[in-house]
Amino acid sequence: MNVKNNKRRRESQEKIERAFIELLQTREIKDITVSDIIKMTELNRSTFYANYIDIFDLADKTREKLENEFSNLFADYDYFNERSGAHKMFKHI
Repeated sequence: MNVKNNKRRRESQEKIERAFIELLQTREIKDITVSDIIKMTELNRSTFYANYIDIFDLADKTREKLENEFSNLFADYDYFNERSGAHKMFKHI
């Protein structure tokens, strides 16, 4: 069953996102294909398309996820102690 947040689906999404980010280190987004990603992850093409419309949808969802993770670092930010915020930011990077 391919429920929205089941463990197997989350693991597949994480594999796809990691492969995409790795490919972005050496290629432009327009040069990355679904075939490249499924070869790296050893997942089926249908798994990719069950989670993403295309490469640009993957890029948008990955960006949103990374932005949320980064902003969550500062959810409990102590504005009176600026060093703690900088420390969290560099630790995350």
